[in-house]
Amino acid sequence: MNDLALILYNKLSKTPTDDELDVLEQVQIVSKALKQLGFRIKTGQVDLNLQKTFDLIKKLNPCFIFNLVETISNRGEFVYFPAAIYQFFEIPYTGSPLIPLFFAANKVQTKMEMKRLGIPTPAWVELHELQKLDPAKKYILKPIWEEGSVGLDEHCIFNGNDTGFIGEIRKKNKDLYFVEEFVEGREFNISVIAGAQGPEVLPFAEMTFIDFPEGKPKIMGYTAKWKENSFEYLNTRRTFDIANFDQRVKDRMVNICKKCWNEMGLKGYVRFDFRIDLQGHPFMIDINANPCLSGSGGFMAACDYAGIEPRDIIKKIVEHALGQPIGNLQK
Repeated sequence: MNDLALILYNKLSKTPTDDELDVLEQVQIVSKALKQLGFRIKTGQVDLNLQKTFDLIKKLNPCFIFNLVETISNRGEFVYFPAAIYQFFEIPYTGSPLIPLFFAANKVQTKMEMKRLGIPTPAWVELHELQKLDPAKKYILKPIWEEGSVGLDEHCIFNGNDTGFIGEIRKKNKDLYFVEEFVEGREFNISVIAGAQGPEVLPFAEMTFIDFPEGKPKIMGYTAKWKENSFEYLNTRRTFDIANFDQRVKDRMVNICKKCWNEMGLKGYVRFDFRIDLQGHPFMIDINANPCLSGSGGFMAACDYAGIEPRDIIKKIVEHALGQPIGNLQK
């Protein structure tokens, strides 16, 4: 019986930032759960020396790979490379497959796919078409590839008539950034996990912005996520106690999440991010395939609120990857 599970995660830089270090907590959580489930554990770090990863997998021949690779060399555009290696070996691996990982990693491709599927998402322009910006609207400059809100904060929000800011945008690499209409309103995270009967939608989480001064943009940016002593971090709170929420809007968001899951080939576990405008219209702003599994992350917080223990979360994710109950594998 092959009971070896290989956990692969991104190698940290020499001076890792808090968003990088977060993966080490995820490795600990997953390792503990897999040991409780009866697996032997090996771990490995992934960097741009992909031959090393290739050789490690070939040597160990694990029964499955738990994929915790979020970036390679701190670059989000490489996130789907390891999945291509797993696929080559025909070894089951957790989370979303190669093609959905690529689409989810590239935010412009994600939005194009959402538009094709009829999923409401804010309008956007690429940097070679900034002449399309409406002077009467508000926008947000976003990195195309980065996750964890890297490079995303309130300084990225600007008015369509701000010629000075737009002039600076024109100097940026057109392959790394795009501009999206900024949706004034509420922000939600919706986590989804694979279940026996299909995707299971976990409790909705709203990001609340406490005592934000008038005019200060209310967004869950990098500062609010990672800079612990900042005003944004201390005054941005996740809540599952959602007030004044229209059930019809909630039902629509659930249907949107399930449609994205099914139509885009997502698997394992996913977090969908929404903004709801002042008229109550939901817009999906991001799809996070293989979201963070640390205790402070939105996905695990939703599982905790739903009463699902980490061991059971990991069990669901692994069984979905294997396509069978763990008990069958271990007989």
